[in-house]
Amino acid sequence: MNEDVTYWKWVNEKTIGLVTEGSVYHWSIDSDSAGPQKVFERNTSLQGSQIISYKVNSEDKWMALIGISQQGGRVVGNMQLYSKDRAVSQPIEGHAAAFAEIQLEGSPAKTKLFTFAVRNATGAKVYF
Repeated sequence: MNEDVTYWKWVNEKTIGLVTEGSVYHWSIDSDSAGPQKVFERNTSLQGSQIISYKVNSEDKWMALIGISQQGGRVVGNMQLYSKDRAVSQPIEGHAAAFAEIQLEGSPAKTKLFTFAVRNATGAKVYF
């Protein structure tokens, strides 16, 4: 690695997610490559944030990087939702996130779900 790792976690049974000040990498134990592969660059909304979580959906197509920072005397949460297929990111205000799959009645395929929680000065909400 050419950058210091500020956060890491296993994203599945064979891959470690590595977060640096500028980027997010995946390093698979099955990989023929010599090292971590860059997945995406961190959004500017997360600059200066302490990374507290990193989530990857079961298909390895969606990622959520979650950080917190101190602003105006309170803790503010910011997330970066990244689509691997589209190679685009979306900054979102929030403190926690999760990916899931649910089987809806009458549906032949499972429905993909992204949920996140926001806590601000006026209260808290959970979005599905």
